[in-house]
Amino acid sequence: MATHISLWGTYGPRPEPNHDLDELFGAMSAAAEIEVNCTPEQAWDLVSSIERIGEFSPECVEAWWVADRPARAAGGRFEGRNRRATPEGSYEWIRLCDVVVWDPCRQFSWTVGDRYDGTPASRWSFLITPTAGGVLLRQEFQHLPDGQSGLRHGAEADPTNAAAEVARRTADLQQGMATTQERMKHVLGLALGGRSATGRKA
Repeated sequence: MATHISLWGTYGPRPEPNHDLDELFGAMSAAAEIEVNCTPEQAWDLVSSIERIGEFSPECVEAWWVADRPARAAGGRFEGRNRRATPEGSYEWIRLCDVVVWDPCRQFSWTVGDRYDGTPASRWSFLITPTAGGVLLRQEFQHLPDGQSGLRHGAEADPTNAAAEVARRTADLQQGMATTQERMKHVLGLALGGRSATGRKA
């Protein structure tokens, strides 16, 4: 199969989005959570180690800190390489991410920039909440209302199918989160059960 690569910064100026779709994309979110038998410090060490994300995520295969920004801090910046297999071949893309919350043992949040000028298109978070048996690890995704993602471009090209495509991609993201969390749990040697945000037993 052919590999199609989307390279950062090669697509010219950021176009004006079709604001008729702002409500649809502003409501696009996904989340999953799992109960894990570890300390908040252990959970934090894992979720904040972006260099290890390729061990866990089914889509983000690699990430690295950008040298001219502080690493492991709010205001830091990293890049992530993503890969998805489709019937037409494998697609890869790199996006720039800016750390907006770095609260050790509690919350790690970042925005993902678009492929034009890095304007935030979405926001991701890991949240850690202590429980009686360890921690509740939650992962969240939120598309920004006017975010210029690849999904947004496809929706603008075919608005009649936009809602269906958003629903399909949301389901993909939520399943990817559940997979990521199960793999993290396995690496930490966890013994407790967990539930996704849909209530499914992990």
